[in-house]
Amino acid sequence: MTGPTVAARDVDTHHLFTPPTSRGDWERRATELREQVLFSAGLWPMPTRTPLRPRVTGRTEAPDFIVENVAIETLPGFYLGGNLYRPRGKGPFPAIANPHGHWSHGRLEREQDVPRAEPPPAPMGEGRADLVAIGVNLARRGFVVFAYDMVGYNDTSQVGHGFAGSLEPWLWNTSLMGLQLWNSMRAVDYLASLPYVDRRRIGATGASGGGTQTFLLTAVDERVRASVPVNMVSAYMQGGCLCENGPGLRIGTDNVEIAALAAPRPLLLVAATGDWTRHVPEEEWPAVRDVYALYGAADRTEARQFNYGHNYNAESRAAMYAWFERWLGDGKPREEPERPFTLHAGAMRLWRSDSQRPAGALDEGGLIASLRERSEAQWAALRPRDARGLARFARAARPALRHALALPPLQPRALRGGTARPSVLIVADTEQISLARELAGRLQGSHRVAVEPIDVEAMTPDALWGKFYTCYNRTPLSLAVERVMTAMRRERDATGTVPDVVGLGSAGPAALLARALVPARARVAIDLGDLAQAPGGDAAYLGRFCAPGLRRAGDVRNAAILVAPGPLLVFASRGLLPPTTAEACRAAGGALREELGAPDADTLADWLARPEVGR
Repeated sequence: MTGPTVAARDVDTHHLFTPPTSRGDWERRATELREQVLFSAGLWPMPTRTPLRPRVTGRTEAPDFIVENVAIETLPGFYLGGNLYRPRGKGPFPAIANPHGHWSHGRLEREQDVPRAEPPPAPMGEGRADLVAIGVNLARRGFVVFAYDMVGYNDTSQVGHGFAGSLEPWLWNTSLMGLQLWNSMRAVDYLASLPYVDRRRIGATGASGGGTQTFLLTAVDERVRASVPVNMVSAYMQGGCLCENGPGLRIGTDNVEIAALAAPRPLLLVAATGDWTRHVPEEEWPAVRDVYALYGAADRTEARQFNYGHNYNAESRAAMYAWFERWLGDGKPREEPERPFTLHAGAMRLWRSDSQRPAGALDEGGLIASLRERSEAQWAALRPRDARGLARFARAARPALRHALALPPLQPRALRGGTARPSVLIVADTEQISLARELAGRLQGSHRVAVEPIDVEAMTPDALWGKFYTCYNRTPLSLAVERVMTAMRRERDATGTVPDVVGLGSAGPAALLARALVPARARVAIDLGDLAQAPGGDAAYLGRFCAPGLRRAGDVRNAAILVAPGPLLVFASRGLLPPTTAEACRAAGGALREELGAPDADTLADWLARPEVGR
């Protein structure tokens, strides 16, 4: 087989969530969805926030506002550039995080420089954007604005806008989307640190790709108290750039549902008749409004649509100004047009060449390696050193593996009392099904035995990467793990206990991952030979055994630890499980035994018959 038989979803597949009918259901869904977004971005578990070390490299003063050129160190060795617009005076002022979209000049885009993004059909006006005007006019209205770069634009060019653009870094949830979301969260950190900013009144706005950043930031950062994503929240197009698609980000969800995570904080959707937001007033926004209604807050969301192509033009900006003045300002929107101003783009840049960037700035390879090292260090710090540590480890590792495999939260179910005989579930692929049946025959007198044929279908790395496949679709490994869990649930319901599990052939890694997601004290015997046949490192997890973010979640190494305190027998792992895995299993009260060769019925039957663990 070459891949899943269901139709694949992509960026242009129409998808609109169905709002739940109760606030409780929505809040449970919202918690799950926020975790999904954070995990996709490489932010679950949450990394340490290192010092920002702001650098101000220039300053422009006007009679009624000030602009500073600022760089912040969002990660050690990575610098985010932008402009800080602020009113004169001591404040405290409300503040706005302002990411830009894919405009040619980035945060320095001026209206006269912008060609029409999409020639709209007559009689629409021309869609334009002036991103400098946003900062100036909000500052004139009493707001502090941090307008910052997308990665690869203007002063944030130490890595390009194609950062992490392949399947391998996505295994670690290292992505351009994730880096930009982290930058946005650190931008809020920066605003909140300013003595003249009222940290209780922070908002966010951006258009196009900046609109994507706006609603993702608002979804996961409660400090954003009001937001205006412009011309991006759509059920028809989810964002066509690498910076808008992340590993597993939209499996089972869409931009509209993610935007609804703002509820009940004020949210204005700005749309255009000449782009993919043309249906917002009658389709997408009513779904969002239904979520707000669950909080009795339907008045805190609105939709405004203008007769233009893709834009952040004067009319869209006017709607944004009024929204922020209503919810973050004094509650009295000003009915006044934008006034002219003079700012020179050259004077708003942080540095003219890479040589002016601080020493130690990382290139793409260095940044990817640094993010991987940070991920491994997080798990090393969480690795259990005793039984109590296993519970702490599991609270982070089990949700991470579940999100990597795109599986729903486990619903606890009362057990009915065990059977007299121990229960064993044997899952095996086509090549190993005869061994599974031989083992079943050996155990028949002493155990209740179920045999489940499960193949993990083959899928090439190119197919998994094309059209951001793993952003929207479950992988063959995910589907196989779900089938193992279904079989486990069936045995549990029949016997009242979680069965011992044996996984053979390509079903072996799927069985280990499935068993790791179910807290239980039971035996697990796993054949990792098919996974270990690939070269070491990431290569083992490309193709058949791929899942978005699986390496970030600790892959089979963390799964093996989660099986503790039950005993674990592993065949043919060939270095997939480092010595630290066995140490953690022992510390958590379990036992890991590794066999170099392939599984055989004698070894398995003997091991399963040993009275090593209580039921």
